[in-house]
Amino acid sequence: MALLELLQKHIRRRDMTELLDSIVKLLSYNYYTDNQVITMFNYLIQEGNAKKPMEFITGIAKQSEKHEGALMTIAQQIEEIGIKKGIQQGKIEGIQEGIQKGIQIGEQNGVQKGEKHASMKIARQMLESGMDRQSVMKFTGLNDDEMINLFKD
Repeated sequence: MALLELLQKHIRRRDMTELLDSIVKLLSYNYYTDNQVITMFNYLIQEGNAKKPMEFITGIAKQSEKHEGALMTIAQQIEEIGIKKGIQQGKIEGIQEGIQKGIQIGEQNGVQKGEKHASMKIARQMLESGMDRQSVMKFTGLNDDEMINLFKD
């Protein structure tokens, strides 16, 4: 279990990549089953630090023929996790962008409705005070249909 001892001794190291040669050397003795290697590397991934974890694991896998398949499986799982996290992050950013766009459109629609409501109120007051229909349409920007609907409320 020299490999496990090495990993436990150096697990808090800033970059486990410095131990690459030692790990490859210990794996070359063929003392470990694939299950043991997978367990140790899962521990290494969860608790250890490597600046480039994919390169670290693939580097070990390429130099360790017996365990290459098991290590590449771990590397693929890490890659899939990274892809899933990327997709999730993309979804979150997309949702946030959609919410912001929706708020912006909602505000614009609210402003337009408010302006239209104000124009209709002003037009009604202008007509009630005796101003002619054409002038009211000109000043308020209302069309014929909107003018007809002024007094239907």
